[in-house]
Amino acid sequence: MRGILITFEGIDGSGKSTALTDLARWISAEEEEEEEGGPFRGREFLFTAEPTDGEEGRLLRERLKGPRTAEGREPGPRGSEGLEELFLFLADHARHLREVVVPALNRGMVVISDRYSDSRIAYQGAALRGIVPGPMEWVGALHRPWSVVPDKTILFRIDPAQAVERCLSRKGDGPTSRDPEKFERESFLREVAANFEVLARSEPKRFVVIDAGRRRDEVLEDAMRALAEALAQTESQSAV
Repeated sequence: MRGILITFEGIDGSGKSTALTDLARWISAEEEEEEEGGPFRGREFLFTAEPTDGEEGRLLRERLKGPRTAEGREPGPRGSEGLEELFLFLADHARHLREVVVPALNRGMVVISDRYSDSRIAYQGAALRGIVPGPMEWVGALHRPWSVVPDKTILFRIDPAQAVERCLSRKGDGPTSRDPEKFERESFLREVAANFEVLARSEPKRFVVIDAGRRRDEVLEDAMRALAEALAQTESQSAV
């Protein structure tokens, strides 16, 4: 039986990575308990993320620390840097599918990815605005022939101003603490957040939106509930 692909999406600072870490810890603790039952027992989980730790992913992480204009675009020849970055993301995604996601799904596992193709559509859709026509649709079309569509996507919604404060606070008080990465500027994140909302409205059956501006335990509770419901829904659909 094919496995299930769940993705966590949201702008930088939304807390999705923290929620995924907490969720993985909770599931691991549940597996160690002797009592049967629970929404996640009897399943094999794989937690992963994009960018990956592969060659393309490492290169992307370094690039994300570089300079960017106030609008979120790369300096230099118009569009060239943004397009180069996009195709690095695509190469990383292809490797991720081939080496991690598809093999795990073929083994019947529940794959939970921190970021996936929707991040490319939302982020590069904003970065390439004014450079290519219909950037969100274009980036989505680049994925469509070969990528794997998630069974469910949990979108962590948060006000970009709060998200930026989180990003800055986690960098500490050193000399670079007020120098956010390229994708952490508030004006740019507002564009990205709007793009995520467009995606959620376009596929309401796939997206579950949770309020990520609350306390960590409250966000985790909602993420766990959304995951349990997604697993139950996918199971019932498979039984039909």
